[in-house]
Amino acid sequence: MHKRFLAIGALLAAGCIDTDTAVFVDASVEAPSLTVGGGGLGVTLQGSFILDLHLGARASGTSQVTYSSFSLKAADDTVLVESLPVTPDKASPVSVEPGSDVAVSFTIDTGSSTLPVDLKDRICAGQVKVSGVVEDSLESESSPVESAAFAPSGC
Repeated sequence: MHKRFLAIGALLAAGCIDTDTAVFVDASVEAPSLTVGGGGLGVTLQGSFILDLHLGARASGTSQVTYSSFSLKAADDTVLVESLPVTPDKASPVSVEPGSDVAVSFTIDTGSSTLPVDLKDRICAGQVKVSGVVEDSLESESSPVESAAFAPSGC
């Protein structure tokens, strides 16, 4: 009986049992932040988020993941900013190997451009979410991706 437990323990320690079922890219938006600035002449936005891309070891091969635009939504899914001005640290498409994770950092910055003045009140009325769409070359359909709701600063 003792030898059976040792054998099972050895298999588990060797990592032979892979329970990761992600055969397509599992995408998530992590660590979102947003600062709202400006005033009477217009609103500016600055912030960041991370697009985390995970592909399980059981996937059929490398995936090419593309992303093109992200929006800012209220917690109730009302679109506040249709196309967030974002800059990624890795150009799209990004290669994701089976059994790996890739993190793409995005910077949100309106720069010298401003958004309508009334937008500040709408953004500051509650929590917001960063929302986007990714396309995984291993899957035939695009997938929505969204952060958890968070409170912007500068309100």
